[in-house]
Amino acid sequence: MAPGTGMWPNLTMGEASPPPRRLSWPALPRDHGAAAEADDPEGTWLPGSDPAGGGASGPPPTLDWLFRDPRRWAPQHGPAGRLAPPLPPAARPAEPPAPAAAAAPAFPSRGRARLRTVARELLETLLLGLLVFLAVRATVHHYRVDGSSMYPALEDGEFLLVNSLAYSRIDLAALARWVPGWEPGPPAERYLFGSPQRGDIVVFHHPSGVHRDLVKRVIGLPGETIELRQGTVYIDGRPLLEPYLAGAEPAVGDMAPVRIPPGAYFVMGDNRNHSQDSRVLGPIPADRIVGKAFLTWWPRDRFGPAPNAAPRFAAAESPAPE
Repeated sequence: MAPGTGMWPNLTMGEASPPPRRLSWPALPRDHGAAAEADDPEGTWLPGSDPAGGGASGPPPTLDWLFRDPRRWAPQHGPAGRLAPPLPPAARPAEPPAPAAAAAPAFPSRGRARLRTVARELLETLLLGLLVFLAVRATVHHYRVDGSSMYPALEDGEFLLVNSLAYSRIDLAALARWVPGWEPGPPAERYLFGSPQRGDIVVFHHPSGVHRDLVKRVIGLPGETIELRQGTVYIDGRPLLEPYLAGAEPAVGDMAPVRIPPGAYFVMGDNRNHSQDSRVLGPIPADRIVGKAFLTWWPRDRFGPAPNAAPRFAAAESPAPE
């Protein structure tokens, strides 16, 4: 095949390839409102390649207009380029503290509310203390021993606490009137915590009506017969052994047998030779008894439970042979 003939005439073996095609900048618009770029002072650009189509040669227009065009800005971009990403809270610089505001004055209403709260709490505390005091005062009575009629169990000037609820009673007959079909039976009045027992130290009002309280020991119970023979107490003919009389002056004297009526108690002092008791006053009705002594608190060396002690009976005496 002859040179220059064939399917690819320009690609004949040994024929030099055509020179490369010159490239020129595309015709881009000038920068909007920006100052025109200075012409190429060194003539490095090809003549006749003015992008604007003019005769003067110059550098191709810059692409700044693509970035400066507000229509092409992203929300995180600005004219100066991409903004710095926000820092995490831990890496942010500490902001200067705000100036301390002057303390606002307390509202008068808040102060009045607090004052009312304090006053109410104080009033509740006073009322509670008053109720406790009245409850204790109604239950516990304070007495001072005057005289030596109870020596050696109680000394002159000793202070006692007496429980006034120890012998509390309730009228079942009056209560039964409010409960249909209930017949409590005799006796009509009954003790809530127990009746006075032999050996109890009790305080009672003077039976003559004199405004004076006495402290003695219960010796005889209702329905019993009591007598004294040469200072020894006999209950229904049985001698009574009384350990609380140890150390006291030996009792002397006799007393004829006395039948104790129901609802009454025969009381005597431990110092039998110097005591004004039921031998003179007679049996003491139960409603005259104030309460039972349960604590001695002064003097300090005698602090402790009241010396309530139950006596016991000796063997009954056999009748003398005729």
